[in-house]
Amino acid sequence: MKKKLENRRLIGYLIGMNLLCVGINLNTRSGLGVAAFSTLPYSLCRIFPHLTFGQTNIIVYLLIVILQFIIERRFSWALVAEIPFSFVFGMFVDLYNAILPTVGHEIILRSLILLLGNTCSAVGVFLMVEGDLVVAPVDGIVVSISKVSKKAYSLCKNCFDLSMVCITVVVCLACRSPFYGIGVGTIFSALYVGRMIRLCERVAKKD
Repeated sequence: MKKKLENRRLIGYLIGMNLLCVGINLNTRSGLGVAAFSTLPYSLCRIFPHLTFGQTNIIVYLLIVILQFIIERRFSWALVAEIPFSFVFGMFVDLYNAILPTVGHEIILRSLILLLGNTCSAVGVFLMVEGDLVVAPVDGIVVSISKVSKKAYSLCKNCFDLSMVCITVVVCLACRSPFYGIGVGTIFSALYVGRMIRLCERVAKKD
């Protein structure tokens, strides 16, 4: 019975990671703006076209892991596990970036793609949290900040997301490039994803 539960958690976690990668790529396809945690890697892959979206995700995630070690000031295997996760996650991002087709310029279609992308991201995050295995660096650093500062997770999450957008703006200004990935979709993601995750939690509790 215990083994079945562990297998179920693993399968759910892997499905969640795939859904999250699909969602991230769908958001980029919409052209309306990506989630706050994706703005920096997305802008970097547009500014430096020799790097793929997956590779810039890996770079940003590894920097976040280093920042987590600095914040927590202790060794943790949980943080170490985020390193291989970053590489696997980046490879999955590139895989779905190659598989998913581009979309037209119709605003209705792009809006539907944005909605689908954020829904996939929310369900993906929920399944990964339920799996309780390796935490994604963008979530892990919020936990680290919350623990060290003794502030609410939600407050730290909002501050982190805002920081990612601000860093993206600074990078884009420094490189004299457009503000890649920042748009109405970024605001929509901030408002929608959390509520969708709560809905998933309520449905799971009923089961």
